[in-house]
Amino acid sequence: MANFISKSITIKWGGSDHKIAVTNELCNHLESNGINLFKMQMDLNSGQTPKFFLLGNLIAQLLNYAGILVSQEDVMNKLTKEPADSVEFFHFALAFMSMVFPAVDDAPMGKPAPEAAQN
Repeated sequence: MANFISKSITIKWGGSDHKIAVTNELCNHLESNGINLFKMQMDLNSGQTPKFFLLGNLIAQLLNYAGILVSQEDVMNKLTKEPADSVEFFHFALAFMSMVFPAVDDAPMGKPAPEAAQN
């Protein structure tokens, strides 16, 4: 099967940058481990934020896939005790999801219709 995704993204963990290849295999791995990428994207597209523990699980799964052995508990500790890291991981997750579903950014689904000008 051709790889429809062939991008990479960098995440910071343990004071180092780690490059993660965003591939079909990675997406299959994530979904096989309980992360519904489509549902997460639909939530984001409708203005919702991902569930906090799902975000922690996504980050842990991505780090583990890249060979950095961390537990979800390690990630959750960073998310809950270091607010700057929480924001950085949230933005990382948004960037990752836009790589998995690049066409969604341009799709009208989930976006409010433009309002007509009021006189």
